[in-house]
Amino acid sequence: MRLAMPAEARQVSMGQPELAVQEFASIIGDLRNTPASAADLEPLAAQAVDAALREGAFLMAVVTPEGADPALLTGVALVVPAGWDTDTAEALRDSVENVGGPDVRETMTVETAMGPAVIAQRIPGPEQARERLPLTLQLQGFIPEPDTGRMLLLTLASPSQRGWHEHQRLFSALVASATPSGELPAENPGPSSRSRRTAENEDESFEHHTFRL
Repeated sequence: MRLAMPAEARQVSMGQPELAVQEFASIIGDLRNTPASAADLEPLAAQAVDAALREGAFLMAVVTPEGADPALLTGVALVVPAGWDTDTAEALRDSVENVGGPDVRETMTVETAMGPAVIAQRIPGPEQARERLPLTLQLQGFIPEPDTGRMLLLTLASPSQRGWHEHQRLFSALVASATPSGELPAENPGPSSRSRRTAENEDESFEHHTFRL
């Protein structure tokens, strides 16, 4: 699978954890206008990289659009049901809305060269505040990879609302750009969205592993 990573995204080398820590510390230092050698940066970067690796992330990047606070992008491979099609995507969309947790506010489907993908938006509310959970905004994209039995789960998370609309735009375009390996990334055809339904159960996500930059 190929994705058209936006110019605003700075990736780290997850295949080399020690290098990933150095790169992530450098990114944090740039955002804070602090030297990468600052004593607190490497431990913070190591904690973030270790948490992402424990969740199975093979992709990690910091996205910094103009006029927006930074957000953390991660990618994890999941098992995808056989015969993924529009009906399967809608079933996943229903499942996310029904059991994804009270912070799921909206879902949408996006057509890609890989087939239909699903995007969910998570906005923390009173439920998370009462339980003293991190008040983290999230976008999650579920992108199937045909004939592999795998699905890519992209998660974009930020503790700040500033410029969130820019993150929404970039993330939707990133999901829509998914193409099979060897093909050029696709243009964003535009998502269709709908509001969430009621939900009771909380699922696991990077919401609990988001690090303030």
